[in-house]
Amino acid sequence: MFSPSFYIESFQNTKKVVTNQVIKDPTLNKAAHAYIDAQTKFALMLADNAVELAKYSVESLSKVMFPKNKENSAAPYKVEPKAE
Repeated sequence: MFSPSFYIESFQNTKKVVTNQVIKDPTLNKAAHAYIDAQTKFALMLADNAVELAKYSVESLSKVMFPKNKENSAAPYKVEPKAE
């Protein structure tokens, strides 16, 4: 419910309400709403990309730090005992 898109949509809808109160000319109001809609689409795209990039980064880092191997070791290398 409280995802980045929720906050973006809320803020952009508030801008539309303010625009309706400030700009009374129908042609200018329509142009302002079109501009706000373009901003909304761009902001949503940026937020979605940021979330996807964060997911990818965390998954990639997790694979390096916690590889799935036969011993199920947390280290990406194997430690051999010292020969005496």
